[in-house]
Amino acid sequence: MTSNHLCSLQKQLRIVPGGRRDYEALAQFHYRGAALGPTRGIYKLVDEHLWRHLAAPVVGVIVYGSPPANLAGRNAATGGVFAGLDRAAGLTLLNEQMVCIRRVIIEPRYRGLGLAGRLVAETMPLTGSPMVEAVSVMGRVHPFFERAGMQAFAPAADAKTERMKAALEAVGVDEHHWHDSVAIGAKIEHLSHPLRRFIDDEMGRFCQKFTNRRQMAHSCERTEFVLSKLAGQGGYYLWDSNSASGANKPD
Repeated sequence: MTSNHLCSLQKQLRIVPGGRRDYEALAQFHYRGAALGPTRGIYKLVDEHLWRHLAAPVVGVIVYGSPPANLAGRNAATGGVFAGLDRAAGLTLLNEQMVCIRRVIIEPRYRGLGLAGRLVAETMPLTGSPMVEAVSVMGRVHPFFERAGMQAFAPAADAKTERMKAALEAVGVDEHHWHDSVAIGAKIEHLSHPLRRFIDDEMGRFCQKFTNRRQMAHSCERTEFVLSKLAGQGGYYLWDSNSASGANKPD
């Protein structure tokens, strides 16, 4: 696609308010699945070209929700502004000052055009929230949050988590594949017996971090749980409207 075609295409894409139906239309393309919970704002990207619109009514969608009660990355990024208060006061202040990006999904035929960054950059001011946060392991692979003007904060190192990551990488499973527990489970089953035993032991050791998971036996459920926790160690991203003048534009 030539630069002229790209420019023409971008001009025909428009961001407008959306709803759950728009999210559900693209949910199948997101690694976290369809479950969403309460939302505080949904925006969609639509293609106003007559024929393309018929093929893809919704090109992209971004979902905002309430921020989680506690995030280590948030405490580091904000200097502990939301820490140290009683739970009720802390949640009230948090919800007044911040929203969280829950999903950013681009229809596969429109990927590679910088549209995820555009969705983030152009909708954060529309939320009316002083701050916007996001937590995502995929942000390290596709840095569209930073391109949209968010600041990245690396997660604090955790010895047991780093050990589990290293064990998976040692048998050929890196972080790019953590979202697919079925594929990883199949890959582990095809390892040699010593390597399967090695990963089984490491997953058992990792689960000792979690009181209600310490007795989990080797299973698909345990693999999915471990991968979900590793994915939860993704980078933390923060946009502060008070310091966002001259924010980066998406590619």
